[in-house]
Amino acid sequence: MTPLQERFDTAAKWALVGVFLSFPVALGLANTLTAVVALCWVAAGHYRQRWQAIRHNPMTLPALVLFGLILLGTLYSTGDMAHIRLHVGKYSKLLIALVFLSLLDQARWRRYCLGAFGAGMLFILASVYASIWVRLPWVSAQANPTRPLGWGVDHTVVGDYITQNVMMSFFVVLCLTLCVAARQHRHKGGWLALAILAAISITHLSRGRTGYFVLTACLLTFVVTVVPKRGRYAAPLTVAAVLATVLVIGLLSSRMIEARYQQAWSDFQHRNTDIHTSIGHRLYNYRIVLRLIRQRPLQGWGTGSYDRESCRLIVNPAECVEFGWHPHDQYLFFWMENGLPGLLAYLWLIAAMIRVGRARTGPDRYLVYGLAGALIADSLINSPLFSSRENHFFMFMMALLMAGPILRRAEPVSAPPSRSG
Repeated sequence: MTPLQERFDTAAKWALVGVFLSFPVALGLANTLTAVVALCWVAAGHYRQRWQAIRHNPMTLPALVLFGLILLGTLYSTGDMAHIRLHVGKYSKLLIALVFLSLLDQARWRRYCLGAFGAGMLFILASVYASIWVRLPWVSAQANPTRPLGWGVDHTVVGDYITQNVMMSFFVVLCLTLCVAARQHRHKGGWLALAILAAISITHLSRGRTGYFVLTACLLTFVVTVVPKRGRYAAPLTVAAVLATVLVIGLLSSRMIEARYQQAWSDFQHRNTDIHTSIGHRLYNYRIVLRLIRQRPLQGWGTGSYDRESCRLIVNPAECVEFGWHPHDQYLFFWMENGLPGLLAYLWLIAAMIRVGRARTGPDRYLVYGLAGALIADSLINSPLFSSRENHFFMFMMALLMAGPILRRAEPVSAPPSRSG
């Protein structure tokens, strides 16, 4: 690179650190910095070398195939142009993530980005606990309209409670991983305390059941990964014991959890008569999207078609705004719009994460598996690659963790195998 290109490359990497710091707390700033990253990346040049750096990465091909199917789906979509453009824009994070991947070939920049994300999540966590006593000016009305004070009520700070809790669930895994990796007892204790505080912010200071589900998946994945496999039943029994303990403690100590699960059972019992509850809404969406999949299981209805096609089946047209946005299931969403190939490409992308996790050792494996567990679980009850803040989180963190080891020095997975002789 020329000196000028090196400056642009360095600027792109520092802007990328800013993206990881800002996307948890300020999405608009993160989008601006993402544009800065892209412009500096273009100005730095050396595209062939960047492609060589990522072509062997397990994330690259499934991400390109999935986005290619999304573009192909625009050619036969039954949706209107506004929704087609919206979907392409949201899923364009697949390409942006590959740009990030090409910039993260050095371990120090990966550590900077992970540290920046951790700093952003620490700000959110501190704000959650501070808002127990003080109404903070940066808590938006959209995130938390009433901004109640006190313990045992919702203290969402950014976005909505779903996105905040999904990110916080992974932050719990990050803190537990750093606890395991720390060498000094005081550092272990500090990271463990942060993990507990982050988990409590989900179980006791948020009203969403999605957070409970994703947190459980993350803890399950972490325990399965960390516990040594001493005997056939050692790991499963340990997992069961840990999860049972967490569940009992949560139910006994959190009136919010108890109330939410009682409400969930009531919602499930009335799922056919009241479709406006959280569970009733999802089950109604699932019935609609499965009917659409049965009509076109192979090719789907095209990118951006869910709004129009779901409204065709919704009994009350006035409810299209409520039920026609997305089906609360990313697997079914891709299957309905982009057919069976779209579903398989998404599963391939998730499998690529698991493949990378298997190749890693120690703390880096815990992080990759933790993110994979969160994505797998969240995709069952949400559309995380379609939701704005969640697609930033999952796609950008996927690029970061799959670019190479962060907590242990090793060659990145994207490096092609050396040839001797």
